[in-house]
Amino acid sequence: MADQLNLTAERRTDLGKGATGRLRKQGRVPGIMYGYQVEPTAVHVDALELYHTLHTEAGTNALIRLKVDGDTHLTVARDMQRHPIKNQTLHVDFLAVDRDTPISVEIPVHLAGEEDAGDDGGVINQILYTVPMLVKPLEVPNYLELDVTGLEINDVLRVEDLLSQLPEGAEFDIDHERTVITINAPISEQELEAMEDAAGQEADEPEVIGEEDTDADTDAGEGDED
Repeated sequence: MADQLNLTAERRTDLGKGATGRLRKQGRVPGIMYGYQVEPTAVHVDALELYHTLHTEAGTNALIRLKVDGDTHLTVARDMQRHPIKNQTLHVDFLAVDRDTPISVEIPVHLAGEEDAGDDGGVINQILYTVPMLVKPLEVPNYLELDVTGLEINDVLRVEDLLSQLPEGAEFDIDHERTVITINAPISEQELEAMEDAAGQEADEPEVIGEEDTDADTDAGEGDED
């Protein structure tokens, strides 16, 4: 189940772009707390502590016991903005939740038994790496597991194959027929080369732009002369 981790936040009284920039230079991450039984509150947290909080086995599904002005709120991190190059967290939302009300989360899907998959040369193709779930905060699993032991070419595992791992009262927020895993036939070197050649030919073909527009302009011009 999801970890519960402590994190201390301080209120932000100085708002605006300049203020948030100064906070980031001081190793702080600006954010906002909102949700269950709280007024929207601008806060900031230590960047390193936030990093460690969100890098446990639970990942971004970790339950954060956010302490603000002496009060502790059960929260989850949402809508994190990251620097496009440095990958630093620039802003984070803390959603306060009710422990008895289901929330929407994305649960990672891990594979087991990959080394014992079928001996017919099939290639494991994982299509869904996470599945959406509605579940009470204290029941959020860190991950779900699919066993691919003995699977052979053309075998398929779907969301319905994960149903036995649902916590009590939880449900998947996705069609149970959606494919998670397929076992594909391996691609030969000749087939791979043919695919690469076809892709190269498509890239080399020049795109003709404006022929229809030219005709339309000509027609419009002729109409003007009339």
